[in-house]
Amino acid sequence: MKNLDQIRAANAIDAIVGRGVNDGETVKKIPAYIMNNGLLATAAFAYETQKGYGDVFAAIIHHLKDPRIQKLPENLEENPKAFIDFLAERDSAVLRDVTTESLAYLNYLRRFAGKK
Repeated sequence: MKNLDQIRAANAIDAIVGRGVNDGETVKKIPAYIMNNGLLATAAFAYETQKGYGDVFAAIIHHLKDPRIQKLPENLEENPKAFIDFLAERDSAVLRDVTTESLAYLNYLRRFAGKK
């Protein structure tokens, strides 16, 4: 059985190689945005901007839907709008849990993402 760090690392590599999330500058900014503004506000920014931020959030959502992680339902669309809609309907404990896992995953994703 794999631990959470192994799952996060594998999903991050999959996002870089298979999904094309390889803009290191964009990936590097998102954790700071989440810490300063919150996960929902950062997702709203990604939805509005779409300059690579939408791809990063699609990777985050894909990771959170992983059956080994089980933070989001597997049928949730992988876009910031669906993510916001889902989390806006949940209580604060779910939002905290998803935020914590998102930041842990982003720690791996930004290590694997390329630099400009």
